[in-house]
Amino acid sequence: MTFQFFTLGGKQFWEDVFYYQKWRIQRHYRTKKYRLLDSFDIRRASGTFEECRQAFLKFIEMYEIPRQKGPLIVLIHGLSQSKDIFKPLSLALEKEGFNVAAINYPSTKKSMKAHASDLAFLLSHLEDADSIILIAKGTGAILLRYLLKERNLAENKFQIEKIIEINPTNLGSDICTILSRYKIFNFIFGPALKECSVGNVRLLEKLPIGIPVGLIFCETYRDKILKPIIKRYEGIHIPGDLQHQDFGTASTYIENKHFNIFKNKQLIEKCVCFLKKNTF
Repeated sequence: MTFQFFTLGGKQFWEDVFYYQKWRIQRHYRTKKYRLLDSFDIRRASGTFEECRQAFLKFIEMYEIPRQKGPLIVLIHGLSQSKDIFKPLSLALEKEGFNVAAINYPSTKKSMKAHASDLAFLLSHLEDADSIILIAKGTGAILLRYLLKERNLAENKFQIEKIIEINPTNLGSDICTILSRYKIFNFIFGPALKECSVGNVRLLEKLPIGIPVGLIFCETYRDKILKPIIKRYEGIHIPGDLQHQDFGTASTYIENKHFNIFKNKQLIEKCVCFLKKNTF
């Protein structure tokens, strides 16, 4: 018998493999066991993927879950983060009438290539979504570049309408470059740490031409704290460097006083503006 109880939604141990109207099936990165979570992150079923899927079909009838329509906005967090950082943005976009999916993946447990393959599988099996819009934060922008390679392998089963990148590490992460020199941090943050370093990211292909890409830069408290440290490392640029602009069709800079930048109303307004007009 499976007891229903609140969960933390996954964080760094569970990866989303199915998503529909805020319900999700997650897989544990190590045990490979599956569980079904509702829109409040309450576990409704567990076992195999098929058992969770059958349970979801029953809940569709029981709770009369409405069908998804139109494009789906997919939110992708960065290294060591989780889907929870997007709560303010998700709520704001839903009020604007958008369908939103904040995807969770165990960023510190697997390589970027593995995460991209899992994400491509999830997006290839979305139901009732005409197309997708991708919003990525930080190193999530690097994951997108891996994802687009997997997209070709997935035979273009999902159409990308547009992309927004927030504080993207398109030239590689300075912090990851520094930390990847030490074994302890490679152990903590996993194989993705080195993949996000400046040297490795420069070897990746850029985003393909033809997809509207908007870049939003917003200074964080982490940047303010770490700037003096990063300046000590010769040859490493400072976070927020606008050299990133050549990766997008439009860009903007926003001042910020919030610990979680997604509580910044101006950032949310810029996201909505680009979604509607392809410009800031």
